[in-house]
Amino acid sequence: MPRPIYRSLAVCMTALTLLGIFAVPVATASRPAIGPNGQGTVLIVGDSLTFGSNYFGKLAVKAQGTNIWTRVVLDAKNGRKATVGAKIIGSKLTSSTTAIVVALGTNDMISKSESWYPSYAIDTVMEQAGGLPVLWVNLEFSPTGRADWRARGVRFNRALRAATDRYPNLVIADWNTFFTPKGQSRFVADGVHLSVSGYKTRTTYFINQMRSFGKRIVEATTTTTTTTVPDTSSSTTTPSSTSTSSSSSSTSTTSSP
Repeated sequence: MPRPIYRSLAVCMTALTLLGIFAVPVATASRPAIGPNGQGTVLIVGDSLTFGSNYFGKLAVKAQGTNIWTRVVLDAKNGRKATVGAKIIGSKLTSSTTAIVVALGTNDMISKSESWYPSYAIDTVMEQAGGLPVLWVNLEFSPTGRADWRARGVRFNRALRAATDRYPNLVIADWNTFFTPKGQSRFVADGVHLSVSGYKTRTTYFINQMRSFGKRIVEATTTTTTTTVPDTSSSTTTPSSTSTSSSSSSTSTTSSP
């Protein structure tokens, strides 16, 4: 695709997203049983960055393609804060849910400057997780964007690292370290959302992190049956979250055949 068209598409998607008129079709499926590896449903809860990753990168479909979980439920909405995402987690957990992926916090840091708030938001989400394994994608704002948002993002990521001491079930996906925007894979003008190429890069990273996360869960489940307590406290990496407050949302459900 020629570069001018590519850029126009990225700008158009971002504009439509912010206006809340860009929707992703919902895929429905019956709830399958937990698979032979002990894993059932993985719940992905995110904001506009997850929305874009799902639309441009087919995040839910590719997550199902890891063949770790029998069902993938993705719920993403523009403008969503972590404190709101906690309620979504509480309402969508089922008896077959065996893991949660969280990509939230960006909107919180855009609107909240209090130093205590990041830990509060993280605790609110983790309390809803009920001890299930959680993979949390950390935050990154554009290096050329607003300095106050960048500073708050650093504060949130620091609080997220500290939270792993309180929650041994929490694993961090370090999108902040991984993503070095350049060329087509970059931030757009608002310093929060990504170009089409950027969303595809985020999806690839997301899936790699989910695959590693899922393998650890499967291995821990197997180890548990031999009376060894799994260590899920140390971990690695995953991405940032959302942007402004709009009503566009994406809910996708995919299942193994």
